[in-house]
Amino acid sequence: MSRAKRAIHRRHRPVLLAVGVVAAVTVAAGVAIARFGSPDEPAAQPAHSATHPAHSASHSLPTTSSASLPTAGSSPKGGSSATSAADACAAEIRTTEAVVAAARTGAEHWREHVQARTDLLSGKNPEATTKAIWKRTRLAGPGDISALNSALTAQAKAAGGCAKMSGSPAVACKKRLTVLDAAAAADRAAAADWANHLAMMAAHAAGDFGAEHAQEMWVAAWTHAPQNLTAAARANTALAKAPACKP
Repeated sequence: MSRAKRAIHRRHRPVLLAVGVVAAVTVAAGVAIARFGSPDEPAAQPAHSATHPAHSASHSLPTTSSASLPTAGSSPKGGSSATSAADACAAEIRTTEAVVAAARTGAEHWREHVQARTDLLSGKNPEATTKAIWKRTRLAGPGDISALNSALTAQAKAAGGCAKMSGSPAVACKKRLTVLDAAAAADRAAAADWANHLAMMAAHAAGDFGAEHAQEMWVAAWTHAPQNLTAAARANTALAKAPACKP
């Protein structure tokens, strides 16, 4: 599973794991996913589950179709002579904002999923509440990844638009794009952690490994999750302060 833990942080490079998880979830559709971290319904638990509840995915994840992501360095398609530099920049800004929004949604679902375990172990939330959070976020996961794939594809087609723009409006637009790129990279890293976890659930459901190993992987993911989630939060705070682009 080491390959599933590699997150892609650079702009215009695909979240490769996103493709993997969508495909894995498609294969796993209709298969009851065994519990290994988010108990959704009563079932036999390992002896150590009293202090470290097993993560459940007892309902099969919805099927989603895999989407091809843009490759690194994809050049924009379109951009005819009738398209102005301002329009091209506006398109790049708009599609990059869409990537940020899609990646942020996935990252926030991962944040909720992780925090649910934290709150359960601390006694803040009862098991029933934790189960509901785990189930809701888990079922939303494939849609999160699919939306991010689509946003990245659209972004690749508009790449380089702001480079064509000049004059005083270009300064604010290029500055906003720089901050957007940073937010997109940070949110995508957190979303990739979420994709890793979804892929792990699908792989466990397919019988690739047992419940004990799956539980160990879940605890490791939960332990390391704050690093990318914190970076994403900081990048989004910076984005909120970025200048508007008015080409």
